[in-house]
Amino acid sequence: MARGIDADVAVVGAGPAGAAAALFAAARGHRVIIFDKQAFPRDKPCGEGLMPGGRPALRELGLEENVVSGGAPPLRGIQFGRVEEPHVAVPFPAHDGEHAGLGIRRLTFDAQLADALGQHSGIQFSPQTEARDIRRDSDGMTTVLTAAGEVRARFVAVADGLRSALRHRLGWTVGPRPPHRYGIVAHWLMAGPVDPWVRITFDRGLEVYEGPVAGDQRMVALLCYQDRMREFGGRLEARYREIAQAIRPGLRQADMVGPVSAVGPFWYGTRTVADRGIFLVGDAAGFTDPITAEGVATGLRQARAFADALASPNPEPAYRHPHRRLTKDPHRVAALFLRLSRTPALVDRAIHNHARSPQTLTKLLGIGFGYWGFNRITPREWIRMFSGR
Repeated sequence: MARGIDADVAVVGAGPAGAAAALFAAARGHRVIIFDKQAFPRDKPCGEGLMPGGRPALRELGLEENVVSGGAPPLRGIQFGRVEEPHVAVPFPAHDGEHAGLGIRRLTFDAQLADALGQHSGIQFSPQTEARDIRRDSDGMTTVLTAAGEVRARFVAVADGLRSALRHRLGWTVGPRPPHRYGIVAHWLMAGPVDPWVRITFDRGLEVYEGPVAGDQRMVALLCYQDRMREFGGRLEARYREIAQAIRPGLRQADMVGPVSAVGPFWYGTRTVADRGIFLVGDAAGFTDPITAEGVATGLRQARAFADALASPNPEPAYRHPHRRLTKDPHRVAALFLRLSRTPALVDRAIHNHARSPQTLTKLLGIGFGYWGFNRITPREWIRMFSGR
């Protein structure tokens, strides 16, 4: 006699993508169990920028007001440029009433999500419970093998992050693809008014990415390739401080708060994002690079697409199609930014072109947010961007 099921949906990983997948699924009437091997609240290296395209999903979850009232400052756009040279400002494009992102503090955001999971009557939240494997059963159900026992569900969302262990056990992992990129992240306490801009400063084989978060802090990340990562061997914090303060002199008057953390390599792909009742959501579903800061927003939007797909007679293709739409062009925009990061001449041309055609880079941000496609940029604008003419 076949065993019954313990839940309609099991979710592995309670970060932003996994928590949102559980909340969206429960809102659609599904019984949900969600696991995470960590205790909450917990901190984790993260870009901490919620781009404007992610705010509708946050609003649908009923969390936007809590995030804003918790001190998350608005993000108005991106400033970028070379070291010791003026930066150009690229405002976020307005779209369906959205024109600003939010600087979320990951520690606070994870706590807010965990609180929402714990309060929802349709969700059983099990932190400090590791999911060790997934088994497909002969009756079409799926069993998640956890440290606390086996759980059977109709659908499983795997949202256990960049280096997803379960994705690897399923044989779906592709990568990481070289050249390998890494991030070193810390927070700085900044006195004075909030600077509402995300700032990207390009250096040799390295970028400083920074943005405001709650509590008068700025998240400052060094994004670099493997050859420069060797500089941090045995002296992660000291070398991070040296580089950050050399490239961003304003940090010399700021206090670093909390630990310095390293993460990477980044580029991971997948053979599929959905098959026979198992779905990949968030970074586990493939991740290019944090340079465009789209990770949190993309994870929330994928979570909503996953929950919507469960109502389809064929949920796997019903998820694969929107997942591709949500990620294809943003990944291309990230690849373009990465090319800029490795080619100083292209950075100079983009800055020069911005003075003549300021709308081009704003359009490019809109493509990264999923607002429109690459056809929004005219052939003439492409020529100007790469040739400077």
